[in-house]
Amino acid sequence: MKQFYFSALLLLVILITGSCKKIPVVEYTNSSISFKIDGVSKTAKGNQNVFGLHAKEEKVMMIVGNMDAAGDQQISLLINNFHGVGEYSGEENILGLYTSPEFEQSIIGSVGTIKITEFTEGKSIKGEFQFKGEVAIISTDPNHVPEFKIFSEGKFEAKVTTGPIVEPD
Repeated sequence: MKQFYFSALLLLVILITGSCKKIPVVEYTNSSISFKIDGVSKTAKGNQNVFGLHAKEEKVMMIVGNMDAAGDQQISLLINNFHGVGEYSGEENILGLYTSPEFEQSIIGSVGTIKITEFTEGKSIKGEFQFKGEVAIISTDPNHVPEFKIFSEGKFEAKVTTGPIVEPD
């Protein structure tokens, strides 16, 4: 008889828990960034390689993409006066920074646009970008001709972490 009660109780527990509405758990795993530098494609994928940092109080958003495991090849997009979905342009609002062993110096650019197409605070960001970057060479040569690189067809999708900018002591 105990076996019967135990079996009946087990069946009742299975029926009750099995009939409850399931709540889907969504983990954001589509983090990626892709772009072209003078027509050459570059890509990074995964939450550990592509992420967003939102300093809400400072109104700053940064999207970072590491193209290799060592972190030697990286792109960072910085948006100042960030307010969510919209298009950002101008030297006071955007900055693109690219570092790679293939270039002796970093490439820095603020002439272009970063367009945010989707933004959920503390969760995710999605958008597009393009900018013109200058190879950052400090030269005292009056005949020095700056070298420029065009970043085009840029797209990103990343998980966002929100927090203040921490300044070193």
